[in-house]
Amino acid sequence: MKLAIIGYGKMGQAVAKVALDNGWSIVAKVKKGDDWNPNHWGADIVFESTSPGSAVDNSLRCIKAGLPVVIGTTGWHSRLSELEHSGGVVFYATNFSIGIHLMNNISKYMTRVMTQFSEYNVSIKEEHHSQKLDSPSGTALTLSEVVKTEGVKKEIKISASRKDDVVGVHELCWVSEVDELVLRHQAISRRGFALGAFQALNWLLEKNSGVFTMNDMITEIR
Repeated sequence: MKLAIIGYGKMGQAVAKVALDNGWSIVAKVKKGDDWNPNHWGADIVFESTSPGSAVDNSLRCIKAGLPVVIGTTGWHSRLSELEHSGGVVFYATNFSIGIHLMNNISKYMTRVMTQFSEYNVSIKEEHHSQKLDSPSGTALTLSEVVKTEGVKKEIKISASRKDDVVGVHELCWVSEVDELVLRHQAISRRGFALGAFQALNWLLEKNSGVFTMNDMITEIR
């Protein structure tokens, strides 16, 4: 398969390595400031990993050229309806980690139980590398929405911090005066995200239309 990558930063490079290791070829590596035209690539699919302000416009350009797009950028979801009405084939995720997807599902059960005990307060903590542009992370915001849909009515505090050597940490915390329950996911390497993104690229190639998420993919393949 021929892959084009828009945003050849750390994530784009990690996805490229996994793709190459699996026999794919990289036909375009778009960096900030480059002029590009998706009609000239001869690509089968695109991986987009740029910035919140560019992700949707970049994806729409690729959709117009008839290319399916997997979006690894976060922080753009107020414009989701534009992609939903584009007629294109799109996959997006706030996090491509299978572990994070499992954490979200476990959080649903945990929240249903813990909301029966008023003495517990819930909060979310996240920590990432200092180059991450959005704060709090899209993953933390998704986790917050998961918890809210299971019955938490009040605002959920999200604490975010940035450090140079951290790939990504997320914690869902339930705290009372007598104990603390913490559900934690720590990313050790970006390769975990890249493997999930590559799985999404493979999966999306089989789709003809629609906007999909990690939940769609995991539900179908399990």
